[in-house]
Amino acid sequence: MKHRSRITAPFHIALAMALLTACAGDGTDPRVAAGAPERRLVEIAPSMHTVSGPLASFDPANPSVEFRLPATRPAPLVIFVHGGGGAGDVRAVMGAVHAAGVAVLGFDAYRMNGFDRPSGFWVRNMTYEARQRMIFTTALGAYRWAIRQDGVDPSRIHIYGISNGADVVANLAAVVDPAHVRTVFAEGIAGAGLGLPDRLAVPVRAIFGRADNYAGQTETDWRWQRRVPCRLNMTGFDGPPGNAASCNERVNPRGRTQSPEEWIAEQRTKGADIDTWFYDDGAHGIFIGPLRRQTMAWPSGVLHASVGGTDVARQAMLGDLLARIAAAR
Repeated sequence: MKHRSRITAPFHIALAMALLTACAGDGTDPRVAAGAPERRLVEIAPSMHTVSGPLASFDPANPSVEFRLPATRPAPLVIFVHGGGGAGDVRAVMGAVHAAGVAVLGFDAYRMNGFDRPSGFWVRNMTYEARQRMIFTTALGAYRWAIRQDGVDPSRIHIYGISNGADVVANLAAVVDPAHVRTVFAEGIAGAGLGLPDRLAVPVRAIFGRADNYAGQTETDWRWQRRVPCRLNMTGFDGPPGNAASCNERVNPRGRTQSPEEWIAEQRTKGADIDTWFYDDGAHGIFIGPLRRQTMAWPSGVLHASVGGTDVARQAMLGDLLARIAAAR
């Protein structure tokens, strides 16, 4: 069964030096109630934006929502949280998981908030924190909605996030209830924007393609080892306490964040159930498409941006996801 719906909410990813082209209008949601603060995109530097105003929570009637149940119910559910480019980032992996008999829920946080822009705008013309704040608010609402739905086993919820969405779900892993959520899958954590949480409430599996150098200065500037400028983190995030508190645009802005690898190691010392899954012949967004070892032009220069994965890498990752979901009974 496939159920389509509607939404209104968040933002997400892009990497260190991602500034680019032009914008088109201010993206104001005309449905904001009279007298309420206006939700809009604000240009804070040439061609770079943040979002202001109250962010939208999850609206199951939003046209971007895809909620699919398998024939056998109640079923485990995976909530798919997109990255900087929008809902298309998770479409392929969501389809593969659903085809294996698992309920799936996906949405577009930008459209939830009433913004309609091409994916390149979100990736190149939005700050990390703006994308991630929008995505976090919507994803948290989606989780709260999902545990109440008929046909879903509320004790077997899993959450998957890609790229900026990976940072978002890492933060969700600090606030969701372990009575509901069995695993958080975070593919391609950047460690910038909202920062990463101090403590985890549920198991996390960090996923990386071995060729993931997205937004890297060199071909071997691997994402899991990268420490980016603290100035990319926001202050005052209304979420779980995390490492952005001592590394942000105001506190130590010239410093560097923890790398995802360092954060994972620290979580292990605190007793967290966390592990890293690496996949050969995979890069950033293993299910996004064929493996492409490439560079991309940003205003700051040409950066490495390998994406996708081989069929072998995708099948290996899918097998691990499904095995984890099946084991959570």
